[in-house]
Order: sequence, then C-alpha cells, then structure tokens
Amino acid sequence: MLRPPRTTGHFLALLALLVAAPAQADEAEGHPASAAPSGWSSAAPASAAPVSAAPATHGISPGRRALAATGAVIPGLLVHGTGHFLLGEGRTGMSLLALGGAGTGLVIGGLGGAAVTGASRRVIAPIVLTTVTGAGLFGISLLADLYGVLAPEGGTGSPLTALPWVETQLGVAYVYDPTFAYRSFLVPGMDLRLRSLRLSGSGWFALNDDNARLRGEMAYRFLGPGTPDGPRAADGSFLELEGALTHHRYTSDGFSTVTGEVTLKGRLDLAHIGPTLRGSFAEMGWGIGLEAYRHGRREFEGNEILTPHFAFGMYLGHEGYPRGEAKVFYDHRHDGYAGGAKLTGLGSGVPGHIGVQGRLYASPRWGLLADVQAGSAYVGRLSLLMRPGGSP
Repeated sequence: MLRPPRTTGHFLALLALLVAAPAQADEAEGHPASAAPSGWSSAAPASAAPVSAAPATHGISPGRRALAATGAVIPGLLVHGTGHFLLGEGRTGMSLLALGGAGTGLVIGGLGGAAVTGASRRVIAPIVLTTVTGAGLFGISLLADLYGVLAPEGGTGSPLTALPWVETQLGVAYVYDPTFAYRSFLVPGMDLRLRSLRLSGSGWFALNDDNARLRGEMAYRFLGPGTPDGPRAADGSFLELEGALTHHRYTSDGFSTVTGEVTLKGRLDLAHIGPTLRGSFAEMGWGIGLEAYRHGRREFEGNEILTPHFAFGMYLGHEGYPRGEAKVFYDHRHDGYAGGAKLTGLGSGVPGHIGVQGRLYASPRWGLLADVQAGSAYVGRLSLLMRPGGSP
C-alpha cells in the first residue's frame, strides 16, 4: 500500500502531487477513512501526516520565534528552510531546502534551455513547464518556511474532507484594461459533483460593453475529497484531470476565441512535509490547450497555449464558522482578462499573472469568494457563494 514519502525527496511528491491516497494512509495507520466525521475535519489527524503527533514548537519563546521568522526572510529568501533550522525543526528545514534547491535547478535549466535553443517553438512547451514548475517549488518552499514559523500550534485551519454536491456563485467583477472598453461584469457560476466527477460552468458578462466569456469544465478526481456518499478523505490533498472549453467573444472589437484544454492539477497538504506546516497546502497544475482565433469573417486560426500554475495557501478555521481558505497564486495563461505581465525588456509578455484568492463560509450554506489578479490588466471580483444543501 502506498504511503506518504518520508525523506528530503518530498519535492518529487510535490512535483507529481502523487502523495499516497490520504484515505489509504489512514487505513494503514489503523484509522479507517469511514471513521472520519462528516463535514469539516477537526485539526488534522496524526495519521494524515508522516510526522510526529504534535509540533515540536510547543513552548518556544516569542523571541526565538521572532528570530526564526526573521531568518525565514534573511537569509531565507535564498536559503529556504532557514526559519525552521532556527526553530529547531531541522528535518522540515532540510525538506524545504531541498524543495528550494530543486526549484532553482529547474528554473536555471529551463532558462538555459531557452537561451540555447532560442526559445524555439519545437521545444518551448517543456521549457515553459519546467521553468514554471521550478518557480513554483521555489516560491512554495519560501512561503512554507515563513508560514511554519508563524502559524499557531495545529495550524490556521483544517481542510474539508467531503465536498457539497452543488455549489453556486453570483458575483460582480471589475477589470481595468486600457486596451478595451469593458470595466464591470456580472459573474455567475455553478459546480455539480457526483463522487469523483465534477461539472462546472461559469460566465463573465460585461455590463458596459458587448463582451462575454463562457467556460465549461469536466474533471475527474483520482484521489482526495469527494461528495459525502463516497469514501472520506483524510485531508485536503487531491489529484484530478480536468478538461475545459472556453468561448470568449469581443463583439464590439470584432473578434472571438474558442479554447479547448486539458490540465492535470493537484493539491498537497504540507503537513506531509512537517508538523509545523499543518493547515497549509501547495497546488500545482500542468495544462496545454488549443486556441482558435477569429477576426471578423476570417477563418479560425489555431494556436497552442500552455496553462501551468502554482499556489501556496492556508486553511482558515478548525471548527464551526467562519471556515474557508486563502491562497496566493501564479497562472501562466494569457487568454483571460488579467492576461500576461507587462515588463520592460525582452521578458515582457512572457510571464503570466499573479493573484490572491479567499473563500470564506459564514454558515453551512452561505459564503463569500474574493480575488484580485494583476497582469497586463487588473481584475477584482466579489461573489456570493451558496451550498443549497448546506455543508456535507
């Protein structure tokens, strides 16, 4: 039976996000997944992480914690894990150091490959995926070091171990892009789940321009939280394959796009790396798609797009309400409203956009979703969330 990795090679698990199925890990430790309570789990169970039952940071003085937090920034910006070394968590520090080193190596390899090949279209896909993955490992290990030395004992929150069958959203968004006339949007959406299968639909409809973006998704989850009628997950880690179709029409500007894509993405609860990281998680995704572009009455023209992304986040709340999660992320895709980053020099237009997103439920049924994105344009959104049947 597969079990979570226990060495400093954790970066391999994060790369593939193929940590052993959490429910299986529970059974291996003598805690069957069916024994988990419904709804949100309590503080992460000891069997959900390959670490000691209680963080070794209990009783650490505020002065030492402040020193560790400083070390996580200086020299921790370059030597990841420094904060944990100063905190006395050497094993977790070594894992974060390995993650940061692996990320640095992948970024150097990706940029070196681009320089040697002249960023040839024949090899650009693996180069971009390698570079973004490396940047993700580097950023995640940096933020995880800082989180681990500042988070309270037991972490900031616990994950949802089962998901609702239906979740809807209705919100408004504002997009500032000097290239286009649109600004305000109405944003509805819905997720439908049946055990490991998810069907999602969303739309962005401009209120002051003839512009609309419609998106449909279908995803299959190989492991992780599903609907309440399925096996109960041990934590929030998941791995899923998603297919999506997006139609974006710029009617007032005379063109439109249709994009089909497939993405392998997942989440790893970082308690698998060390006890001080309970309540935090990392996400990564690797995607590729084909975008068809049409201007006026001209034929559609195809173009490949790459959609890798990564994020670092934390759960909010262990019991009761409010409950939710927050994350910072990077998304390499350029075909959305945020687009790609505008920089000076040769790198302009190559990177994607960054953002912050928070999801918070004030009750079993009602919640809020807010996010901000920055690329070549600035995007802000606020949505009301509803689970018709309440929390699972």
